[in-house]
Amino acid sequence: MKAIAALVLLVCLLPSAVLADCRVNVNAHVALLGTTDDPDVFVWDSRFRLRDYEGGTFDRMQALLPHAVLARPGTRATVESCVPNFVQPKYQEKPEDAVGIVITSGPLRGQRGWVLGSAVRPMLLSSGRLRVRRRLR
Repeated sequence: MKAIAALVLLVCLLPSAVLADCRVNVNAHVALLGTTDDPDVFVWDSRFRLRDYEGGTFDRMQALLPHAVLARPGTRATVESCVPNFVQPKYQEKPEDAVGIVITSGPLRGQRGWVLGSAVRPMLLSSGRLRVRRRLR
């Protein structure tokens, strides 16, 4: 009983940002797309390495690169999990979601990994075909 009371108290004390929902739902079909300058997407073997890479120094980032594969823009995936506000990029004010995916197209098909929430674009079913939505809302 004490454990349940402590858990309830902990949840009540957590800031609302930590409890915020992810911008993408589990089982959603998505396409991976980086920035306009660099449209490829790093797919990391753990969400902790993703977080360390995004917030790390140049040397730390270089040391982490062997733990990622590069997915081409437009690679399709299915969302398996999402941790809201888990990653704090070094040059951004707002934290980003860490999204767990399984790749469903291309040479990396079947591989699981973690990407930034900003790298996933929901896919919509339109007249029997999937198409990428430009921006998340």
